[in-house]
Amino acid sequence: MPPASTPAADTQVPAVDVAGLVKRYGPVEALRGIDLQVRQGERFALLGPNGAGKTTLFSILATLRSPSGGSARVLGRDVVTERDAVRRSMGIVFQEPAIERKLNGRDNLLLMGLFYGLPPSVARRRAVELLESLGLADAADRPTDTLSGGQRRKLELARALVTEPRILFLDEATLGLDVDSRRSFWDHVRTLGEAGRTVFFTTHYMEEAEVADRIALIAAGRIVALDTPRALKARLGGGVITLETDDDARAREWLAGRGFTAEGTGPGLRLLHADPAAALPDILRHLPVAVRRVEVHAPGLEDVFLKLTGSKLEGGGAP
Repeated sequence: MPPASTPAADTQVPAVDVAGLVKRYGPVEALRGIDLQVRQGERFALLGPNGAGKTTLFSILATLRSPSGGSARVLGRDVVTERDAVRRSMGIVFQEPAIERKLNGRDNLLLMGLFYGLPPSVARRRAVELLESLGLADAADRPTDTLSGGQRRKLELARALVTEPRILFLDEATLGLDVDSRRSFWDHVRTLGEAGRTVFFTTHYMEEAEVADRIALIAAGRIVALDTPRALKARLGGGVITLETDDDARAREWLAGRGFTAEGTGPGLRLLHADPAAALPDILRHLPVAVRRVEVHAPGLEDVFLKLTGSKLEGGGAP
């Protein structure tokens, strides 16, 4: 599959353009009319819990599934009728490993370059450049099944970049990695975005989504909000009071009687308030149950998601 010819790219064309996208699996509607646009050069996150439709949307954009309705275009190309052109313009990192584990790091990258039609000399040069830039030079001659999980994930990223794609798709790319490996991986992704490459990624970890220029929150097959991380959090205003008590059900009832709405289903209670520092002393003084723990913090993405959907993000924090 030779690489796509992309001389002077039209930067006015959206990197991703989705309109009224629907996907059904029998009676199950996994996507329910998705509309979104991603600008070229943007780092864009699709954030939501497992089962929200993230991987289904990702798979359609990556040309692995066809939509049941609506349209999706990548860099101006239709993902159904111009599938090969879309594939030639993108790099992709899946949830599941796709590298050849019996080959060494260099040969994995060389194989990908040759598969996409790069001349052998160019494929070898790209392999060396990527191994060095991603800190994998010592993995060049080692079988990949001897590498750590973090090294294999970075090799997957290098493999996706061999052909210098205009857009990079990452689907839960750090799933199963420890915190340090995830941080190292996202440092490299942040560098790619700062260099002007379009990065579209799915995640259910809040701190990963913070890397993005904009975030789409997805739940039950619908986009429930789309904005910058700061703007999404600013929607709530004020702050969040988190309480853990000896009897959350009784505490919730008492709070409701005084005009407070406790978000979520527990354990623990979350209260959104315009001035939590002013409200908290009165709550603690009069609450008719013992308080085990109290915390006040600025609104985060999980608070936004909870407010909009009534449910928490699974694994919203670091694993």
